[in-house]
Amino acid sequence: MSPVTRLFVVDASVCLKWALDDEEAVSQAVALRDEALRQHIQMVAPSLWLYEVINGMVSAVRRGRVAANVGAQALAHLLSLGIHLADPEAKKVYECALRYGIAAYDAAYLTLAEALETVLWTGDRRLYTKVRHATARVHWIGTYAPQG
Repeated sequence: MSPVTRLFVVDASVCLKWALDDEEAVSQAVALRDEALRQHIQMVAPSLWLYEVINGMVSAVRRGRVAANVGAQALAHLLSLGIHLADPEAKKVYECALRYGIAAYDAAYLTLAEALETVLWTGDRRLYTKVRHATARVHWIGTYAPQG
């Protein structure tokens, strides 16, 4: 087994692509997940990730994108992938949300990336578009390429 060489923050929109394959940039999201499974990277998210992933699967079931039993299996799989949960300081999340004009829950991911001095991979096109010129820490998952 190779050692973890990189640390990335991932948001729920990236992780849900692993279960909902009718979305944009699924192959790139899967490539990131597979690198983590091979222990080339470590994925980190704030604890709110857990509830966003649950909500995403509930919404998918309610919209008829997946059956309830498939949603439950997909959720169990997502929760078993070893994403490390770590919360940034609340005051810094507040400041980040105001600085970039984004929601506090989006700022939690970005603040965590800042605290860990790494990047945030997002599948949220709106978030990426809003902050991409203001910070180099947020990356669109559609551009992800494994680095061997």
